[in-house]
Amino acid sequence: MSTQENDFQAWLTKIQALKLPQWDDFPDFDIYMEQLINLVNQYLAPLELDPVTPAMINNYVKHKVMFKPVKKRYQREHLAAVITLTLLKTVFPLDMIRSGFNGELNVLSAQAAYDCFAANFTTQLQTLDLAQSTPLPFTKNFEWDEAIQQTAATTIIYQLISKRLMLHAPQIEKGAIAHD
Repeated sequence: MSTQENDFQAWLTKIQALKLPQWDDFPDFDIYMEQLINLVNQYLAPLELDPVTPAMINNYVKHKVMFKPVKKRYQREHLAAVITLTLLKTVFPLDMIRSGFNGELNVLSAQAAYDCFAANFTTQLQTLDLAQSTPLPFTKNFEWDEAIQQTAATTIIYQLISKRLMLHAPQIEKGAIAHD
């Protein structure tokens, strides 16, 4: 196995071990922006995303994707929103995320919506099986270009499916969504 394949497998193993925090894992007191940013970046560090910055937080508030802090203090709702936003913005524009948030929060509490998202995201990571969609990096026949094309295609397909579902979510009557 090449160094690149070893590195990829190590990264994949690391992200599959990630478990997003649940609502009750968040501090039960208000925090300042610097603390919010540090927590979000710490929770999402294994994914190696661009770090969250104060400018990003201000942009989310400005575009009404999340509500303003109260006296410069952030609550659990903010922490949940920033974690979710950071993940969703890798494939969705802010206006679609805002629409999805609004639709979800019409049906569920912020806690229920976040816990459901965190559980689903964690489950998807932990059950990720690249053998179903791409050649595993440690097989003899691994081809980088094929793996890149297949994962890109899968990302696009799931993004289109998610977009379609999100567009129809506001039409669902309150209480019509079944959650575990």
